[in-house]
Order: sequence, then structure tokens, then C-alpha cells
Amino acid sequence: WFVPHEHLDLDVTKNETGKNGSMLGSGAVIVMDETTDVVAAAERLVRFFAEESCGQCTPCREGTTWLDMILQRIMHGQGRPDDIGLLEDVSDNISVGLGWPPKQTTICPLGPSAVSPILSILKYFPEEIEAHIANSRVTPVTIGGGA
Repeated sequence: WFVPHEHLDLDVTKNETGKNGSMLGSGAVIVMDETTDVVAAAERLVRFFAEESCGQCTPCREGTTWLDMILQRIMHGQGRPDDIGLLEDVSDNISVGLGWPPKQTTICPLGPSAVSPILSILKYFPEEIEAHIANSRVTPVTIGGGA
């Protein structure tokens, strides 16, 4: 869950974090400055959840993998304009309603926890993910027999 500096005075309690779209989780707090690439940070977190998924639940097993693949594509300069909608759609399939507490489709909260960084960057830092996509390199496709 990524929040801008305006929310740093938020009480770190179950009720307050829940009202603001997240949870305490492990209780760890990571503070990043304005030089942090939040898209890269979200990708690392989502990759962690994808790797830690036990594979029992299809929404978690497949969804976290898809979220990671989409974010990796964006980070490697291959992002597409429809990736934002795709991130929202996959997130909604893991945790219906895109909110917290999750209306989860999974056995445990691991899958919905992977959704939290995605939703928070889309909510609080949309310009950063949009900039990554806007700066993507489009690989030209040659149709036909060449020269």
C-alpha cells in the first residue's frame, strides 16, 4: 500500500488503515522518498506475492502472476495504454470490488495483499505509471517479405 506524504499522519491502526483501503499486514512500514520509482517498487512487491502463492487458489496463482507480468512489461518499456485497465481487471478478479477489506476470491489474504500496491499506485500515483507507459518503446512489426 503506497500513500503520498499527505497521508503520513494516518494512525497506524487496523480501523484507520482499513478505512483508507489497506491493512496492517505484517506491521512493517517502508518509507520512500520522492526519488523512488513507485511502479518498480510495486512490481517488486507483486513479484514477492506471486512467488509466495501456494497455488491452491486460481485467482491468486494466476492473478498475481498476471499482475507481475503486466508490471514487468511496463517496467521493460513494453507497456500499453490498456495495461492500466488490465491491472484493474485482474485486481478485481483477485479481490472483488477493489477495496479493503477484500471481498476475496481466495482462501487467504495473500492474493488481495498483492492487489493493494497496484490499487494504491493507480489511485495516488497515476501519473507515474502513465509516464512509464507513455515512454514505452513500440517494436515495429514488418508485414510481408521485407525489402
